[in-house]
Amino acid sequence: MKLKIALLLTLFISNFSISQVFFLHGVKISDENRELFEKIEIKYMSKVAQDAVDKDLIRGWALLKLEVNEASQRYNYIFVNAFESIEQMNKNFNWWANTEQVLGIESDVLFRDFFEDSGRYYYKQDMEIATKSPSKYVAFYFGHAKDVNAYLNMDKAWMGWHKKNMNSTKLNGWGVGTKIYPTSRNQTTNVMSWHLFKNRDDVMNYVTGQVFLKSAKSFTPIPKVNDTQTLSNGWENIVVGEILSTTTPN
Repeated sequence: MKLKIALLLTLFISNFSISQVFFLHGVKISDENRELFEKIEIKYMSKVAQDAVDKDLIRGWALLKLEVNEASQRYNYIFVNAFESIEQMNKNFNWWANTEQVLGIESDVLFRDFFEDSGRYYYKQDMEIATKSPSKYVAFYFGHAKDVNAYLNMDKAWMGWHKKNMNSTKLNGWGVGTKIYPTSRNQTTNVMSWHLFKNRDDVMNYVTGQVFLKSAKSFTPIPKVNDTQTLSNGWENIVVGEILSTTTPN
């Protein structure tokens, strides 16, 4: 199955010029297993991930704990796995299984069958404002663009605005991705952006729009773009997560 996914990804993005790709791995963990799950990932798997970064097997890894606001929310944690290229991802898809060499613990001893639900979503990174200091929270915005190129052109304008107004919005980092797999005619989202913050107050003021009311006078002019035409239904989903663990760049 993993070979099939790798081959499909190669076919899907063969027409793109991609420098970096990533996938979001959403999982659902029951309340009784959360503490042990977090302990394994933060204490042990983060070391395996950092070893993979240091050896240039992956670009980065992070574990996020999502704020669950609806009973129907499918996942309560997200793994972020980032790669420099599709070739690096295909070659090192099973980097996480290297526990014995890094920790001296066999993978079948360390891992538990915690996942009540699981799904992987692959994106190419189109633009980014890199962080200069550690972030603690992230807000993911997921939407559906009728014209992806028009969406990217719109976000190019927003990228410049975000850079100029980070002191006012408290934004610590930002980026845009377009989905490459899985895709279908009936999909509800095909584009996304991430917004990084240093604390929960900043991220909640941002996603609720409070920061735009409090600091409106300090902002530079809003970009003249037609958001509603590009994303006719607006953002389909906004998810806030706490960054429990992450690797540092090599």
